[in-house]
Amino acid sequence: MTLQVLPPELLEAPKDRIETKEPQPYWKPSSLKDGESEEFRLLGCYETGHAIMGWQYASEARGHDGELKFNGYVVTRTHPGSPDDIARETDWSKPDRPKIDGSYVKPRRFLAWVGTSASRSRMEVLFIEQKSLRDQLTEILQEIEDYTWTEDGLANFSIKITRKGAGLETSYSILPKVRKVPDKIAKEWADTKNTIWLPNFFEGKDPFDGKKTDEKGIPAGGVDKRGSTVLPTKATSKKQEEESEF
Repeated sequence: MTLQVLPPELLEAPKDRIETKEPQPYWKPSSLKDGESEEFRLLGCYETGHAIMGWQYASEARGHDGELKFNGYVVTRTHPGSPDDIARETDWSKPDRPKIDGSYVKPRRFLAWVGTSASRSRMEVLFIEQKSLRDQLTEILQEIEDYTWTEDGLANFSIKITRKGAGLETSYSILPKVRKVPDKIAKEWADTKNTIWLPNFFEGKDPFDGKKTDEKGIPAGGVDKRGSTVLPTKATSKKQEEESEF
């Protein structure tokens, strides 16, 4: 028997470039800088498991040294109240940024929706925590004669999200634009829509692993225990722009 003495990695040819992992397909408006914009087409809706509303809070857990440390984010369907693992607030007025015992960071409500990014040409989950953006989007979706949906739940329009200012002076806006769904996106959605199930967030699972339970979508209209109120309406009466790649 011949022993393999050298680790196989030593026999590999050296690489002339560094390989990096593809960033996670999630996007938040807060990632924009002052004056920047991103454009998306919404895909699917609440009824199909591609749009949800919930609550998120920062969690803390004790490490091996016994100190409380950041332990990721927890997502819940309803307001979590004051759970034992909720993270404390930070005292930003001091150089060492200590935690403030007896305080906690307030949970934030969010709207998550699957969309296609115009700049990255891929499907992503839009994670919108800003109430002003949710209110603007709700108003847009109520204009059912102007902003319509295909029978497969694809928006016949895009939304351009823009950030202005920084810090406490930050504001966000949404500009909709009628855009017919190109065949390329329609086909891609038909092939991949069943692999995305946003309610997985509430089970601590990856939404890109698809539906893992027998839970069924709720018919459009009204409010249920998930707290969802932003629901698209299907219509086809508005003349649409010529087909494009987005």
